[in-house]
Amino acid sequence: MAYLIDSDIMVDFTRGAGEAVDYLQILGPACRIPAITALELIAGARSQREVADLDILISMSRSRRPRTS
Repeated sequence: MAYLIDSDIMVDFTRGAGEAVDYLQILGPACRIPAITALELIAGARSQREVADLDILISMSRSRRPRTS
């Protein structure tokens, strides 16, 4: 089962909030970042470095496939 991650969780994650980090670690590779969330994150980036980091994070989310039972 895949889990779509909301922008609020992703913003907290990128800022290093422990609860968001723990939550995403629990979900593991089943996490997916929807296109609208990716757009919101990139639009809110404060620097080109953040955009580059987000690009890597978003690419990783899209390249993984959830396990099927």
